[in-house]
Amino acid sequence: MPPQPAFILHSRPFRDSSLILELFTPDYGRIACIAKGARRDKQRRQRALQPFSPLLVTLLGRHDLKTLGPLESAGQPMWLKGRAVYAGLYANELLVRLLPEGESLLSVFAGYQELLHALADVSGEHNAELELPLRRFELNLLQSLGSCPELGFSPIVNEPIRSEIAYRLTLEDGFVPVVTGPERSPRVDEFYGEQLLAMAQLLDEQGGSEVPAGEIGGAALSAAKRLSRLLLQPLLGNRPLKSRELFRQVYSSG
Repeated sequence: MPPQPAFILHSRPFRDSSLILELFTPDYGRIACIAKGARRDKQRRQRALQPFSPLLVTLLGRHDLKTLGPLESAGQPMWLKGRAVYAGLYANELLVRLLPEGESLLSVFAGYQELLHALADVSGEHNAELELPLRRFELNLLQSLGSCPELGFSPIVNEPIRSEIAYRLTLEDGFVPVVTGPERSPRVDEFYGEQLLAMAQLLDEQGGSEVPAGEIGGAALSAAKRLSRLLLQPLLGNRPLKSRELFRQVYSSG
């Protein structure tokens, strides 16, 4: 394989002195490799093998489990702080759990880079700082995996989403218009059209100029979080996310 840009998503010990790494690359997607002697070479090799650091790696071998060859830095590491660290770990865990091995998903790789840059720019002191970049990343990931219905169109009525009405999420038909009276609150799987259109804007703006959080609005971001969790649940199953549990332990009052 030619040298590849890569990020390390996860690492675990292997035998006496090596590591098995889960890498994320643009051409090969998620791919595992052995970093031989990495745990022994603490001064150089192990220091380079940190999450959120852009690398240029060479993978050797003909088997499914490659061997890590020469590597070098491909840019400045992303120094995440406070709560942003756990947001980055959450994104890494999602990619390890959900991405098919060996399949290139360039839109997800670009979205992951954008997420890290956004997380590196916040103080990490407040949950609100994480909402916009995380919701954009989740929706992009779900859409790239084919697990998010079109946000700006309702196939069942064959028309664009209308901001003034409500829609129910269905697995078969995407977002279906529903009637919500003034005395009935929307169900957990129901969303206002204006919220869906704001989410669609998040994805339309991906890779371009960033959308200020104030322009999206807290209600739309809250709805995007609810939608992402509904769509992620069947993909993740019943096994909890370790990063989410760790975040709750550290920031139990958040």
